[in-house]
Amino acid sequence: MKSGRQLTPQLTRRTLLRVGGVAIAGGFLDNARPRNVFAAGKAAPLGTARQVLFLNIEGGMSQVDTLDAKDGPSTPDYFDIRNCGNVLKLPVGIMKHLPRILDRITVVRSLAAWDAVHGRAQYYIQTGHPLNLALSKEVPAIGAVVCHELASTRRDSDSLPAFISMNMAGNQAGLINQGFLSAEYGPLSLAVGAEAPALAPDQSAAPTMQRRWERLQQLDRSLRAGSPGVDRRYSDYHEYYRSAWSIMNDPRVSAIFTLADTEKQRYGNSSIGNSLLLARNLFRANAGTRFIMASHGGWDHHGDIYKEKTRNHPVLIRELDTAFTHLVEDLERTPSSHTPGKTLLDETLVVAVSEFGRTPGAISETRAGREHYIHAHAGMFAGGGVRRGGVIGRTDAIGGTVVEPGWSGNRPIYMEDIACTIYSALGIDWTKKIETTPSGRAFHYVEPASGTRYMRFQPIHELFA
Repeated sequence: MKSGRQLTPQLTRRTLLRVGGVAIAGGFLDNARPRNVFAAGKAAPLGTARQVLFLNIEGGMSQVDTLDAKDGPSTPDYFDIRNCGNVLKLPVGIMKHLPRILDRITVVRSLAAWDAVHGRAQYYIQTGHPLNLALSKEVPAIGAVVCHELASTRRDSDSLPAFISMNMAGNQAGLINQGFLSAEYGPLSLAVGAEAPALAPDQSAAPTMQRRWERLQQLDRSLRAGSPGVDRRYSDYHEYYRSAWSIMNDPRVSAIFTLADTEKQRYGNSSIGNSLLLARNLFRANAGTRFIMASHGGWDHHGDIYKEKTRNHPVLIRELDTAFTHLVEDLERTPSSHTPGKTLLDETLVVAVSEFGRTPGAISETRAGREHYIHAHAGMFAGGGVRRGGVIGRTDAIGGTVVEPGWSGNRPIYMEDIACTIYSALGIDWTKKIETTPSGRAFHYVEPASGTRYMRFQPIHELFA
């Protein structure tokens, strides 16, 4: 006779695999470990931030309809483009919240990209490296490099993964993991929709889970210890299970992954709103997470870009406007648990960029949309030492060419420069390279070769106060 009581935990191994767990694919590369780490120059990292939230505006946000707004024959009247300060124009009709935090962020209008193909460009956004198919499985995501560098600061009480991604699995590059680095630096992949994932197990199953965990340790401890000569995949699987076990046994997890209805409404009650609300909870909890990448998908507006009541530009920009603004405000209201007198915004570098922009000028006659565009786009930066009320860069009258880069590089800003900036803000030497890799080719934190030529990539110092 079957009992009606559930004796197994609600958070099963299958559920953990579905939401991502700690990524383990890198474990199948080989037994290479990151040894022989060298710095290429005398870098002076700023060290102004403790953690990073990277908002991936996936699909190519139109710069001329958002942060570098330009009036044109196609611009709908309800955009209500206005001057916000001396040099910045915004469509306040669909970005009604952002103007109230312009004194706390910096807008950059001189971004550019190397590739106009989504899959390649999304890989580039996540790694800071142009796609090389021969090395694509080896190169780690920026978040994994960050967590590798910050591993020595991890505490015994840090139960949550250092690297967490949200809604990244569906983009055309997929979620880039830890590459050749250890699986402990890989991302926990979460799907955040109307609710946050339920990661807290049924406590009635705790004794059963404890017994199974102890037996697992007895059975294959020797294989999972990372001993020389033992295939690395065993230790990587151990990191996967160990991370899941830590999450399941942390009493903070239930509160972190519970989103109150009132707060969901305040953040816009959207997928990106709930993602940023969860990111706020994670950083507030101070439970080990240091790098979050949250994706806001759907910005590939080749057709009907202004069509209301669809997942096109007006709807998406309102979602982004509401979620981003409330995130910045909440981070600033939250006192730092590490530095008296500082806020969570002070120690969290927030980056919001897309993989490229959209074609400027009038929208296409046939499809009423905008195509991919690599020569100019715009993004937002906040917190982590970023100066407040700044605007960097200027484009021409239609938003198609960067005419004033606005920084010491004296050229458009690329993802490699943003990667340098992230590393520098976290106190990491961006000139480092690791020579022990599966391919035998040195892995540079930031590759000196771009998609087309050698360049001197560097942090965007003008972003900082």
